[in-house]
Amino acid sequence: MQLKNSPDKYGAVTKFLHWFTAILIIGHIPFGWWMGTLPVSLEKVWHYNLHKSLGIVILVLVLLRILWRYISPPPPPPNTVKNIEKIAAHTVQYGLYAALVAQPVVGIIHSWASGYPIVFFNSYTIPNLISSNKTIADWLSTTHFLLGWGIAALIVVHISAALKHHYLDKDLILVRMLPFGRVRN
Repeated sequence: MQLKNSPDKYGAVTKFLHWFTAILIIGHIPFGWWMGTLPVSLEKVWHYNLHKSLGIVILVLVLLRILWRYISPPPPPPNTVKNIEKIAAHTVQYGLYAALVAQPVVGIIHSWASGYPIVFFNSYTIPNLISSNKTIADWLSTTHFLLGWGIAALIVVHISAALKHHYLDKDLILVRMLPFGRVRN
C-alpha cells in the first residue's frame, strides 16, 4: 500500500483523509439543518453538542489534509485537462479548504458569543474564550448558515466535475481518488 501520492495517483493517506472527511461533511450539513428545527429540549442540546464535536473533528481532519497536501503534493492533472478547468479545480478545492476551516471556527466563536459551552463528545468542556455578545452571535449565526450553503454548493460543483471527468472525458481524475481505484493502463 502506497501511503504518499505519486505522479499518477493518490496515496492511502490522502484517500483516507478525503473520503472520511467527505462522509462526515456530507452527513453533517443536513444534520445541522435538521437539528435547527428541533424544539428546545435536552435532546436538542445533545444534538448541538454532537454537531459541535463533529465540527471540531472535521476541522482537525481538514487541517491534517492541508498539511498532508504540502508533505505529499497531489498528482498533476492529465495533459488533456484544459487550463480553465485547472483554474476552476484549484478555485473550488481551495474554496472548500477555506470554507471547511472557517465554518467550524465560526461555529465555535458563535457558540461562545451565544454563551453556550462546547462539550466535546460530552466529556470535555472547551473553555469559552470570549464573553457573550448577542450582536456578534447573530452575525456569526448568519455567517455559519451561509457558509453551510456555500460548502454544499462547492461540494456539488466538486462532485459534478469529478463525474464529468469520469463519464464524459473518460480520464483518470476520479479513478485515482477512489478508495480502491486503480490506474488504468
